Amino acid sequence: MSSVLFNIPSMISQSKLRLHNKAVSGALEKLSTGNRVNSSKDDPTKYYEASNAKSNVRNNERAKQNAHESAAMLQIAEGACNEIHSILQRIRELCVQASSDTLTSTEREYLNIEVSGLLEEVDRIAAGTTYNSKQIFGNRGDSFSDEQRDLSTWKPFSVEDGTRAGILHIGRSNLSSDEMKITIPELSAKSMGLDTLDLKLINRVGNDDSDDDNVVINPIDALDAAINSLSTIRSYMGSLVNRLDYQVEDLDNTNINLNNHVSKIRDADFAKES
Repeated sequence: MSSVLFNIPSMISQSKLRLHNKAVSGALEKLSTGNRVNSSKDDPTKYYEASNAKSNVRNNERAKQNAHESAAMLQIAEGACNEIHSILQRIRELCVQASSDTLTSTEREYLNIEVSGLLEEVDRIAAGTTYNSKQIFGNRGDSFSDEQRDLSTWKPFSVEDGTRAGILHIGRSNLSSDEMKITIPELSAKSMGLDTLDLKLINRVGNDDSDDDNVVINPIDALDAAINSLSTIRSYMGSLVNRLDYQVEDLDNTNINLNNHVSKIRDADFAKES
């Protein structure tokens, strides 16, 4: 029997209708968005898990872009080293030419003129090699956080105590594993020990009977040392670029797996919701 004060059957019908409408609205929302979890109320734990994974994906994309930019900078620097390498090879060729006593001092002076011009070009290339207005091989204090830049004491992959290395941030967190510390030395004719190169003195090398206290360095030896130093820098940069390439691949794979994880959490079952 119906209550006099309350229409119980009507109240039950309205309650069931509200529940039905809620279920239909939820299903329509999932069908329209394609997501099973659209807000935290749908599944608080999974919503947080998916949101965190999506944040990691975005941060990984930024880290990947950082790695691409870092590789671009190093490739620009290596390209400059390639040109300087060619110049040093030419200067060494001139040194070999000047070593023969078939040349006169006048002819060695002509060779010196070319060598001086080539060394000026070395300095110009090194000074003009920039990335994002930073002078990569300079020593002005704005490149790579004022780290030690003396070529004579520089060692690849070595960051000694008290040395502030440049940081390439290639990960999504603030862990040391997400940073690549690099040091790039100052590069110039002076730093390579070639600023006092004089082919006119080449015929004095090896004369042990000389009373001159000044030590004359064989220009060929000086060029070999400079070329070896430059080759070390180029090998160092090449290995860094390879590391960055592997890091990009790792970030890509991580993002694929994270997106797959998010998809399993959030994607709606269309057959079920229909």
